[in-house]
Amino acid sequence: MLRGNHQGVSRRNFLQASGLALAASFLAPSKSSYAGISSATLVRNALLIDGTGGAAVEKVSILIEGGRFTKIARRELKAPSGARVIDATGKTVMPGLIDMHAHLISGGFDTISQKSMSYDPVEQRRALKQMLYWGVTSVYVPVQPLNLGLKLRAAVARNDFFSPRLFISGPGITAPGGWGGANQPAARIELNERHEVEPHLSRLARAKVDILKLFYDDMSSSFTQPLPKLKRELMEVVIKKAHDRKLKVMVHSYRTEDHKEAIRAGADIMAHSAITQPVDDEYIELARKSGTMYLATLSVYHDVFDENSIRELIGKDYIQRTVPKKTLSTLRAKEPLESFEKSIRQEFIKQQLGTIGANLKKLSENGIPIGVGPDTGVPGSFPGIAVHREMELMVRAGVAPAKVLVAGTKAAAEYLGKSRLGSVQTGNKADLIIIKGNPLDAIENTRQIEFVIKDGQVINRQSLLEEIMSS
Repeated sequence: MLRGNHQGVSRRNFLQASGLALAASFLAPSKSSYAGISSATLVRNALLIDGTGGAAVEKVSILIEGGRFTKIARRELKAPSGARVIDATGKTVMPGLIDMHAHLISGGFDTISQKSMSYDPVEQRRALKQMLYWGVTSVYVPVQPLNLGLKLRAAVARNDFFSPRLFISGPGITAPGGWGGANQPAARIELNERHEVEPHLSRLARAKVDILKLFYDDMSSSFTQPLPKLKRELMEVVIKKAHDRKLKVMVHSYRTEDHKEAIRAGADIMAHSAITQPVDDEYIELARKSGTMYLATLSVYHDVFDENSIRELIGKDYIQRTVPKKTLSTLRAKEPLESFEKSIRQEFIKQQLGTIGANLKKLSENGIPIGVGPDTGVPGSFPGIAVHREMELMVRAGVAPAKVLVAGTKAAAEYLGKSRLGSVQTGNKADLIIIKGNPLDAIENTRQIEFVIKDGQVINRQSLLEEIMSS
């Protein structure tokens, strides 16, 4: 929401609005965005990182037919008649990336109207196209009005426009007046009493949302003014009743003790780092017992909480070339960025960066599943690019590149309940990227994308980029 004289975005309202999904009306995609849909595609001479965590394999041929990997071999394979052949000599093939925490907003302030989040369908398509351009072939989008989220998911499933596979939460569950990632009532479920839980969860279960999103945080670790926090009892009941319905729950918390309470209750995914204390043996055992996935959202703490970092980031050539000018201009200007930054505890977060990085490293070393979920869409966290930035920061924190690549592919697919996604294996869905260089040598090489293939179809990235930059 803009302030009274339009001199800046209220930080609290921006962050609340930034969790919203965009409006669900769509246009049919241009056929030019697919580069020659053929009956088959053969990739030859690749260095294969298959997403399972195994060693990279040289000189691999991969045959894709009917949208699936049908043959993978360390030898030459014969191309079927009419197949497209891609020579991947000197390049790396790996699974399409999975963003486990993304909001369909620009990464700037241009998707905020005077009152709330813009529901412009053009902006929504743009965010999803940006993700696909950058090799993100599946994405989980928490917090949106249920009907809009369902319509969007259905449109993506019908291939109405070019997009990663879409997984949704529906409205976020929070305390009355608490943090919920969204201002709009339709995107929030505010719980006061235990008896309110059942009808809300029944509605979400009938709608077959993919993973619930719950907020268990007073935001005192990030905002200058705390907010109401969901009662512990209600958090525990939501998770139990969700599990009774075979639904996973992602929990938003920052404080390490809040993490422990949520994990004791059975949280399936922690949406952010534990930032206030080092994780201890008790935390590790709780997470191991619950099978909890940990998302660090390092790009939030390194970039979103530091306007200097944002302004340095937007000067990068790859960002200049692939993020529309209208988005970047809102981050170059003094306002609303400076007003936004003043509403958050920048200095506190900077002091905690050592703990944040060390916690991720320790959990990874102790076998706790990690994923890649950068909180895409918040300031400086651009769709698609944010995943690559997050992986870069994870490696910088001390996680081995091989583990980071698994986190961004197969591990995420497992938590989405999709065993046929996230790895290059015979019979799996044919989602992959072909990149220059080896990301095991330098994780930044994941940005050097030459081809994106989703469902066996080779994406015309240049055409897609033109659509993104002109929208």
